[in-house]
Amino acid sequence: MEMLVNNSLVHNDTIHFKVYCNKHCNKPLQIIMAYITICLGGDIMDKEYRSKRPKKDHGSGSITQRKDKTWTARIQIGNKQNGKPNIKAFYGKTEAEVKRKLKNFKQEIQKNDFIVVQKTTVQQYMGNWLITVKKNTLKPKSYDRLETTLKYQIYPYIGNLQISALTSDDVQTMINQLRDEGKSYSTIKKAYDAVNECFRTGIIKKSVITNPALGVTLPSNIKKRSSDIKYFTKDEIDRLIPVATSIYQNGNSVFRLGYIIPFGLHTGLRIGEILGLKWANVDMDNMTATVTDTLAVVKNRDKDAETKYKLIEQTSTKSISGQRTIELNSIAYNALLQIKEITGEGIYVFESKNKKPITPKNMDRLIRNAEVRAQFPEDRMLGFHALRHTFASMLFAKGADVKTVSEALGHSSVKITYDIYIHLINDQQKKAVKAIEDF
Repeated sequence: MEMLVNNSLVHNDTIHFKVYCNKHCNKPLQIIMAYITICLGGDIMDKEYRSKRPKKDHGSGSITQRKDKTWTARIQIGNKQNGKPNIKAFYGKTEAEVKRKLKNFKQEIQKNDFIVVQKTTVQQYMGNWLITVKKNTLKPKSYDRLETTLKYQIYPYIGNLQISALTSDDVQTMINQLRDEGKSYSTIKKAYDAVNECFRTGIIKKSVITNPALGVTLPSNIKKRSSDIKYFTKDEIDRLIPVATSIYQNGNSVFRLGYIIPFGLHTGLRIGEILGLKWANVDMDNMTATVTDTLAVVKNRDKDAETKYKLIEQTSTKSISGQRTIELNSIAYNALLQIKEITGEGIYVFESKNKKPITPKNMDRLIRNAEVRAQFPEDRMLGFHALRHTFASMLFAKGADVKTVSEALGHSSVKITYDIYIHLINDQQKKAVKAIEDF
C-alpha cells in the first residue's frame, strides 16, 4: 500500500496516509476508502494532526500544486512602488524541483551580497521602506512630510543610483547641493535622517551591508534670528483684535469665528490643536482646556478618492508633551463664551454652520481678511501661526523662563524652544541685567 501511494500523482505525503490509517483504520475497507480519498485529491489529515504541523517562518515562501499537477513556489521580496507585494515565482514538474529552486534563490541572495536588492535604485529602495516600514509608525501628516522629503530632497539627487553603487560621497554631495541651493538646516537634516534611518533599517534586515549616511557631515545649524520669527507687535494686536471681533449694525459678527484670533493669541495653541479642541475637553468652571486631538489636512490615499486632500482627526498631538492641560486667562475664556453664543455647543469648539470641522486653510484666510480690514501693509500680513509666536514673545516679555514657555507651547524639549526663540531670550537677559542697575 505504501508503495502504491508513493507512485501515485497525489499531493499528500506518504506519512499523512500512514498517520491517518494508524489512528483511524482498523479494517481493510477503511484503508481502501482512505486510499481512494487521497487518490481523488482529498485531504485525510485530521484537524488534530494538521494543527500540530509547524508553521512556516514569515518570508520563507510557499509551495503549492497547480491544477495541471505541476508545482509552484512563491516568495515575497519586498513591495512594489504601489505597496503591493512583489512576488517571485518558480515552477516545476515536482515538489522537489521547486523546493530546490526556492532554496537556491535564497542562497543566491545571501551568497552574492544581496545582489537582488542592490540592483534596485535608491528611489525604489527608499520608496519600499516608506511604504512597508514608516507607514506603520507615522501619523498621516508626518508620513506626508517624509514622502515630500524623499520626492524633493533625495530622489532628484541620488534617486537613480543603484544601491550597490551608492556611497557616502554621493550622500555628502546631495547634502552640499541642498546647502548651496539655500535649503534650511531643518530641510537638509530631514533628508539626511531619512537616508540614515532607511539604510540603518536595511542593515538590521540584512538587505544591505553598509550605511552610506555614515561619515557624512551636515552644515552648521544656523539658528533663526528673532527677526526671522514673525510675530505681531502690541500696536498690531491692538488693531487686529477689535477688527476680528467686530459686529455689524444688525448685531451679526463681521467674522463668524473671529474670536478664534484672541483665543489663539492668548493660548499659544497650534492651529491643528485649536481646531481639534472639543467642548468635552473644556472645563469652563475651572477655566482650563485639555489638548488631546488635532485636525490635519493630509493626502487622500483612499481608494477611488474624489479629492486630493482630506481633513482628518489625529487622536494624538505632535508630541507627548503636546498633550497638556492649559490655563485659560480671562481673554481666552471670554473668547470661548462668545464662540459658544455664535456656534452653539456642538462637538468642536470651532466648527462651521453645518457643524463640520474647520480646515487650517480657512483660518489663515480669516486672519488675512482681518489684517486687510485693519489695513496692515503687505509685508505684515502674517499667518495664523504668528499668533503662537506672539504668545511666546509676550511670555518672555513678562519674564517667563524658557522652561515655562516650553511647557506652555507643548514643545517636546526645552532645546526646541531655546533654538527658536534664542534672540528673544537673550534680549530679556540683557534687560534683566540692566534692571539691577537700579537695585
